[in-house]
Formats: sequence, structure tokens, C-alpha cells
Amino acid sequence: MDVVAKDFFISYTAADKAWASWIAYILEADGFAVTIQEWDFRPGSNFAVEMDKALKQCPRMIAVLSPAYLKAPFPASEWAAVFASDPEGAKNALVPIMVQECQPEGLLSQVVQIRIHGLDEAAARKQILEGVRRERNKPATPPPFPGTSVVVPAEVPAQAVPYPTASAATPASPSRLRWQSPAPPVSVSWRSDLDQRAQDRRLGAAAVEVHLAFAADDARLQVRELGALADLLPDHGRQHGVFTRLEALHAHADSAVARATSSGRDNEKGLVVTRSGQRSAWAPLPRGQMGAVLDRDDLIKQLTGMLNTLTALDLPHGDLVVPAIGLDPATMISYGRVNVPSNTATYGFGQADHIHVSPDEAIDYGSVVARPADVAAELVARLIADHRAATGLR
Repeated sequence: MDVVAKDFFISYTAADKAWASWIAYILEADGFAVTIQEWDFRPGSNFAVEMDKALKQCPRMIAVLSPAYLKAPFPASEWAAVFASDPEGAKNALVPIMVQECQPEGLLSQVVQIRIHGLDEAAARKQILEGVRRERNKPATPPPFPGTSVVVPAEVPAQAVPYPTASAATPASPSRLRWQSPAPPVSVSWRSDLDQRAQDRRLGAAAVEVHLAFAADDARLQVRELGALADLLPDHGRQHGVFTRLEALHAHADSAVARATSSGRDNEKGLVVTRSGQRSAWAPLPRGQMGAVLDRDDLIKQLTGMLNTLTALDLPHGDLVVPAIGLDPATMISYGRVNVPSNTATYGFGQADHIHVSPDEAIDYGSVVARPADVAAELVARLIADHRAATGLR
């Protein structure tokens, strides 16, 4: 029987069938040919024969990584066979895609992974399609000018196979997030505490800051782990859009904190992890005709991306986390729409130097991972309420 060559065989366990189908669909929508048990192993066929044929047809395998995959007995023999055929990774034969946080061990841990857990659909699709390429990862279009914030919507395939979010894989969760008071209260280190180089922030652009501070010591790090993070944070920030690929960054670690920051006065950005396990990020608000523009919908999108960036860090975490949001400096702020002229500036006398929304409520960490947009919307609502109160707006 003729063997028709394909590009990828999708290896997965039954618990991740929705993920495997979604990955297969976006790959075929982008021109790749795949073999996947859900679509290609038809009733009446012999499983062992179909598996043997698939491994012969497909020079590359995608392993859908999750805790369930690592515990299942059969996937190990599938990826091990592909690993043996390309032990040095010269052919990129084995491509692990991590859809849930897990810890591969042994040989599998040495293969570079595409991590999409915690990302939204557009970001996950982009990560996969860029990650499976074997050629140099030069973009097809010129990068955006670093001096401006340009957001290019990602192309999304037709929704024949839905993106397997937590709500799609399990019964619909309640619309309301479950907030609770942490015991004992959690202390948050703000941007002014974390970036000592930003001595004169009032002259710079207004920046929004977000922090994830854990309510227990489960997230605490060792000093040597902070040292490793100083090397990881710049690439992690670029990969998730916190930093552009062209801007100069300053990376540093000591016994208390690891940080990566850009130093432009009007374009200050930062990504920080403290020894207590707190994860923090900040970035400037968009510029308008009269200072910075606070656009509620745009800020929710910006904050969602920052939360995704923080939860994508492969670090220990506790069950409860306190998300905190702030604005620093809080002057020269106008409410309106990005790129739409506005005359509602709120700068003037008697304003607060900064806004730090009181970090007095915790939420399940899994909710931040699964529902970052909902968490972002609540944090933005709290920030706007506190800013309006500080400026006397109603």
C-alpha cells in the first residue's frame, strides 16, 4: 500500500483530545498535513497498524504535553520512537506543545517546548505556527517602529474546531469571580519598590503596573533561581509582547529580586520576580494629545496580556493569589479612546502622585490562568474607580 507523506503525527491522550483536534486544525489551516487518531483511525481499522503507518508517514511528531500525557503508558513509546530517530534534534522531529503546566522528566525534559498554557487563542495559535517552523524565524513583515505602540490583530482561522478553553473542556463556570480576604493579609511590592532606577517617574509616561502576590510561601524562590531568571526574563518578555525585539533591556538579579527593564523615560516597561514569588509587570499607557490615554477596553486587553505573561512563567505558585494594580504617575491622564482626540484630561491641582489599588482580596490562581480577561476587567474597574475618586471625577 502506498504511503502518503504527511508533516506531523499528533500524539495525545484522551484527556487532551480537544487540544489535539484544535492543534491539528490550525496546522492544516496553515497548509500542513497531519495525522491524528480522532480523524484518521476509522472504525474497524487495526490500531497498531494505523499507528505504525502514521509513524512512517510523518517525519515529525507533536506531543500534546499535560499531566495526563506524562502519566499515560502509551504516549511514552510514541515519543520515544521519534526521539530515537533524531536524538540530537537536528530534524526537529519531536515537537512538544505544553497545553497544561507539567514537569517532563528524563529525555523529554531536554526537548525545547512550545508553551501555550495560559495564553489566549490568538497568542497560542501564533506560538504554535511560529514554533513548528524549522527555518529561521524572521518575520514576514517589517517589525513595528519601536517608538510607537502598534497592535496588529492576529489572523484567526474559521472556528470549525473551538479553542479548548477551560470553559469548553468543563461545565461553564459561574460568571462571577470568587474573591476572598487572604489570611494573613498579603504585602505587595509596587513598581517604585522594585525598580530603583526609576527615580523621577513623574516626568515619564504614565504606566500601569500589575502584580501577582501569593498568600502562602508555596511560591517562594531560592536565590540561585533568581539568578537564572535574570537570563530568562528578557526573552520571556519579548516572546509575550511586553518588550519589542529591538529595544535595549537591562537585566539584573540579586538576593531579593530578578528583573528585566527598558530604560526609556517615555517607554518604561518592566518584568520582575521577587524571592517571595511575587510576579510583576508594567508598561506605559498609550499617548494622546493631552498626556496618556486611559481607554477602558484597551487597558483590559493590555492587562490581559500582562497577566498571561506572568502566569506563563514556569515557577512555583500557591493556590491563592492577590492581583494588584496601580498607575504611576497618575497625572496627565485623559479618559477616552486610543487614537481618538479627547479633551477630558484630569491633570491639575490636588492629584495623587500615583494610584495603588488596595491589595486586600485574593482569588484562586487557576482563575487567573483560565480567565485572565475577567480578572483584568475587575482590576481595571477598581483602578478607574480609585483614580476618579482621587481626581474628583464622577
